[in-house]
Amino acid sequence: MKQTTPILLCLLIAIAMLYPQSVRSQYRIKDVVPTSKGDLEITVIGHCFYHFKFNRLNIYVDPIPNVGDISMLPKADLILITHDHRDHLNSNVIQFLSKYDTKVIASKACIKKMDFGEFLENGQQTTFDEIYIKAVPAYNVVNVRPDDVPYHPKGEGNGYFLVFGDKTVYIAGDTEYIDEMRFFMKPDIAFIPMMLPFTMDEDMFVKVVKRLKPQIVYPVHYNIKLDSLVEKMKIALPNTEVRIR
Repeated sequence: MKQTTPILLCLLIAIAMLYPQSVRSQYRIKDVVPTSKGDLEITVIGHCFYHFKFNRLNIYVDPIPNVGDISMLPKADLILITHDHRDHLNSNVIQFLSKYDTKVIASKACIKKMDFGEFLENGQQTTFDEIYIKAVPAYNVVNVRPDDVPYHPKGEGNGYFLVFGDKTVYIAGDTEYIDEMRFFMKPDIAFIPMMLPFTMDEDMFVKVVKRLKPQIVYPVHYNIKLDSLVEKMKIALPNTEVRIR
C-alpha cells in the first residue's frame, strides 16, 4: 500500500474540519446487528461510503472525502471499491485510511487507475480473515449516455456480498435491476442505490428488494426525499425494514 505524505494528510484533515460538527458527527450513529460470530456495527458515512466493524476489523466501502469527517476514523483492515467513478473511488482517501497491512479489493478498472490493490472480477470470490467476499455484476440496462454507452457498463464495476458469521450483506454498487439478481444469494442486509439516470428509480428499487427480500435495506446514493419510497416499501414489503441514514 502506498503511504500518505504528511502534506496530503494535513490537507485531508483540514478539509474534513471545514464541515459543521453536525455533519462530521453523523456517521457516529451505528447500527448493531448480532451475528453468530460477534456483533456487526454498520455506519453509513454518506453517499455510498460505509464503515463496518466486525471483531475489531474495520472495513470501508467506497471511501470518499466530501461526505463527512474522515480524520477520526480508525485505520482500515479492508477497503472495498465498487467502481472507478470519482464519487466512489478516491485514492487519496484510501491511502489516508490505510495502514501497512490494509487490503484493498476493487474491480479491475479501479486497479488500473489506482495502481495498487487486488481485483475481483464479477463472479470471483475470496476470504478476508473469516469474512467471505464475492464480487457480483453491477451495471446499467436501461439508462445510457447520449452516445448509447451505459453509465455503468457490464463488467466494469462490482457489487459485493459479504458474509459475517450467519449474516449476509449485499452492497449493490451502482446498478439497476439485472437478470443476474435471480441467482444472487439472499442477503439479510442490503445497500441499494436510487438516483436517476445513474442507477434506479423508486419502482426499480422496490423490484430489486422484492427479488432479494432482505430483512433490512438501506437506500443509498439518493438525492431526493424518500417519503414516497418508504410508503411504497410499506405496501410492497411490510416485513423489510427501511433504514434511512
